[in-house]
Amino acid sequence: MFLGNASRGDSIKLPGFRLFTEQRYGPDTVEPITSGTRILLFLHHKKDAPAAWEPTYFGNCFFWVQDSQQVSQLRNMAEQAVALRRRWEEAATTPDSSRRAEVLWPFLSMKEYGDDIRKHTESALQKIAPVSGDFFAGQFASMERWDRADLFQNAGAYGGDKLRETLANHIETQQRIYEEFESTSVSNGQDELTRWNTLPEHVKDTIRDIYYGLAGLASFKRRDDLPLIREIARWAVKYRLEQTSEAALDAFRTMPDEENLPVIALIWKTFPLGSGDGDEIFHVDVIEALCAHKYPQTVPLLAPFVTDGFAGAEAEAALSEIVGRDLGEQPQRWLDWYAARDNLRSKSRNPN
Repeated sequence: MFLGNASRGDSIKLPGFRLFTEQRYGPDTVEPITSGTRILLFLHHKKDAPAAWEPTYFGNCFFWVQDSQQVSQLRNMAEQAVALRRRWEEAATTPDSSRRAEVLWPFLSMKEYGDDIRKHTESALQKIAPVSGDFFAGQFASMERWDRADLFQNAGAYGGDKLRETLANHIETQQRIYEEFESTSVSNGQDELTRWNTLPEHVKDTIRDIYYGLAGLASFKRRDDLPLIREIARWAVKYRLEQTSEAALDAFRTMPDEENLPVIALIWKTFPLGSGDGDEIFHVDVIEALCAHKYPQTVPLLAPFVTDGFAGAEAEAALSEIVGRDLGEQPQRWLDWYAARDNLRSKSRNPN
């Protein structure tokens, strides 16, 4: 009944379909399809071929019995799925936006409904922003940590000043908790990975909340938040929190500003690739952040990356846009251009 324009009795082609069960080790086990086999399929249209169908959940959402007398098991599953879909659709079409946010909210539970319904629910809630953002802010404190963390990173899609303020306050609270822990902890010279593995779980949760929280704050794409984002980034560098620093780089990439440059340089200096201590920022993250900053002051920071085998061409293209011409793959030529520009500016300020 949910196959679009298909009617009862129509055929649906699923080329290559098998009754397989994935094995953790070794090849899949495959059962034969016989005259007694009954199969329940949950299908959706293929992204690259809208007229074609395939099983949902990465091709794995189907169930079967090999005895036609057991078909009632499949029927019960189908009826439950249809009932759930109707409940969700009823919630998603609630006329009042505030009420719609309220009745959709329980469907965000991964534990109860799984990833697919959660994604549909997120999309439906984002369509009623900032009403959904205000509701999110009201539910924030009572949500399960794992459910809330997944919503953090895209908080801006739900919108609203209430949610943005709630998120900023939560980050500040978690920072205080972490600072208190750090004031009484002793590292004993451990590398970052070993230290992480020995941290209490509540401290790990705090670190994750700061990381997800900063990603969420950045997702609002409010340039007036940049001073706060830079402050959090410097704090993360102080405590060598790599993931939070990566979230800051993502924010700077989407919201370039000259004042971001010293913080980007600080992050790269603290987490250089190749330190071997488990606390390394991927150089491509730094390159992409710098490439978004089309300012002359970017040149000395980005020039060393023109020789990079992975993203050197991207760095060179960004430098060419800043300088107005392509000076090639030798970092020194770009640095010389910047030095000459600096000297020229100094002379213009002090003609005598």
